[in-house]
Amino acid sequence: MKLLILCCDCNILKSINEKLHKKRYYLLTRPIFIYGVIYLNKRSFLISLSDSGDTKTNYLGLLICSALFLCGAIIGTVSAGLLSDGAKLNDSVSHYLSFFLNSTSAKPDIFSALGDSFKYHLCAVFLGFSILGVICIPVLSAVRGFFLSFSVSVIVRLLGGKGILLVLSIFGINTLLTIPCYFVLSVSAFSASLYFLRLVFSKNVKSTVSPFNTRFFLNCGICLIVLVLSALLDTYLVPHLISVAASQI
Repeated sequence: MKLLILCCDCNILKSINEKLHKKRYYLLTRPIFIYGVIYLNKRSFLISLSDSGDTKTNYLGLLICSALFLCGAIIGTVSAGLLSDGAKLNDSVSHYLSFFLNSTSAKPDIFSALGDSFKYHLCAVFLGFSILGVICIPVLSAVRGFFLSFSVSVIVRLLGGKGILLVLSIFGINTLLTIPCYFVLSVSAFSASLYFLRLVFSKNVKSTVSPFNTRFFLNCGICLIVLVLSALLDTYLVPHLISVAASQI
């Protein structure tokens, strides 16, 4: 149906343009052509905004966020390989490891662990309540992928094969729990942001389906539990795993 509407609009503009061309109104054919391109692009944009398919929106959000996350991860890996100040990186990693090997050092507290676990997820959820989230949430996914990949690549670059166990102890549990939650919340937030964008630009507001349904709040509740669990593990379990891995280097 949407394709039929666009085809009719295109045929109407084409017939007008041909009639003007036959009558040798050349100066008018070019403005009509430019107007037609702008008009059709605008109609395509508005029709896509009026699409109320919640599943299609979720697939779109997952595709965009996953692609940007992957691009950020690739850039992070390449950036870690291009860094030339290896001595400074070595000092930073050594200082980080000494924090866990020294028994007198202050251990990480639960509040900092909660902040680390929730920061990207809360940003994604807050951006979901703005039309800017359609752009900012994929960018946030790229930033998340960049810093994760950059951190892993720096440790592996400095320590080689010995750094794999350390990387798994630092990022293994956290990544296994927080990354799926991030994609669940970012996709839901992307759908919410796109919903607000449709309310602004779409004329058929009544057909727009709200993403704030039972599944949305259920996802938020499950992710909340998982993220709190991740913070508890980062506070009480992960430091011991890092200490064991660091002692093997």
